[in-house]
Amino acid sequence: MDEDLDILGGRSVRDIVGEAPDLDTSAEDAALESLGDRSALDIWNSQSALEPSGLGAAAAYDLTIGMVVGLGAVFVVVMAIAWFAWHSKRPAGHWWVWTGGVITPLIAISTVMVASTAALVATTRPAPDALVIEVTGYQFWWDVVYDPDGTPLRDANELILPEGRPVTLRLNSNDVIHSFWVPSISGKMDMIPGRTNTLTITATETGQFRGQCAEFCGLSHPKMAFEVTVLPPEAFDKWLATTRGAARDVARPAQAEGREVFLSAGCAACHEIRGVAEGGRLGPDLTRLGARASLGAGMWRMNQGNVAGWIADVQDMKPGAQMPSYNHLSGPDLRNLSAYLVSLQ
Repeated sequence: MDEDLDILGGRSVRDIVGEAPDLDTSAEDAALESLGDRSALDIWNSQSALEPSGLGAAAAYDLTIGMVVGLGAVFVVVMAIAWFAWHSKRPAGHWWVWTGGVITPLIAISTVMVASTAALVATTRPAPDALVIEVTGYQFWWDVVYDPDGTPLRDANELILPEGRPVTLRLNSNDVIHSFWVPSISGKMDMIPGRTNTLTITATETGQFRGQCAEFCGLSHPKMAFEVTVLPPEAFDKWLATTRGAARDVARPAQAEGREVFLSAGCAACHEIRGVAEGGRLGPDLTRLGARASLGAGMWRMNQGNVAGWIADVQDMKPGAQMPSYNHLSGPDLRNLSAYLVSLQ
C-alpha cells in the first residue's frame, strides 16, 4: 500500500498501526486501503419520501399528491373566476363572488386539515400488537433498545425491523432536541429531553434505508444518520433470537490482544460488549460493531482502517463527538484493538 492515508495529524494509519508479525495481514491491508474511500454508502440513496416503503410514508405521499392536485384545481378555478370578473361588464358585489370566495378556501383548508390530522393520529397511536423499540438520541449517535419491557437487547446506530409488522418507537433524547426520520418508511418525530414521544411505523418492503436526525443538534448534526434494515418476519425473529447472546469469541491472537487493550485502556467505562465488559452506557454498544455497515452513525464504511482512525483521532472524523481521541495508543495496540472490534459480529 503506497497511498498516505493522512487523517491523523500528518500520520497515516499505517504509520500508527504498523505491522503485527502474527497476522496474515492481507484482509487488514485491504481494509486500510479502503480508508480513503469515504464515499456515501450505497443504501444512503434510499432516502426519498416520494418512494414510500412504509405505511406512514405512503400516507404522507398520498397527502402530498392530493394537496398538489387539489391546490392545482383551486388555482384553475380562481384563475377562471378572475378572468370572468375581468371581462364581465356586470358590477362587482354579486353574492356568488363573496360566497365562493369564502366557501372554496374553507373547503380546501378543512380537507387538508382533516387528512393531515388523520395521518398524524395513525402514526402516533400505539398498535396493540406492535413490537416496542426504544430509541434515544445522543450527540451524535443513536441508542437502540429492542423489547425494553421484556428482555432488552441493546444496539446502536442501526434499526432492524420486521416487514409488515407495526413497530412502536419510544423516542427520547439524552441531551438536546433531536428528530427521528426515515423518509422512505414514515414521517418524523421530535426527540425531546425529559419527554417520551411515540411513533408507530410499519415497513411494507424489505431492504435497506437511510434514517437521519432532522433537527439541528450541534456541530455534527449532518453526520447523525443510521441504517434501517427491513427483514421478512421469520428472518427478523431469527436475528432477534441469535443477537441476544454474548459477543463472538476471538479467533486470532491479535484479536485476543485487542480485547485486552479494550479492557485495559478504559474503553469499557463507556462501551459495553456483552459477555466481555458489561455496564458501559455512555457510548454505543459494541457487541455487534463489525456487523454494521457503517461507522460513526452512518458516516464511514465499516472496516479496520476506519475503526483505527476513529479511535486515534475521532474529532477529525466527526467533530464534536463526545469520545476522546486515543492517539496515545501504540501502533500494535491500535492495530490489535481495531482488529478485535471489527471481528465483533
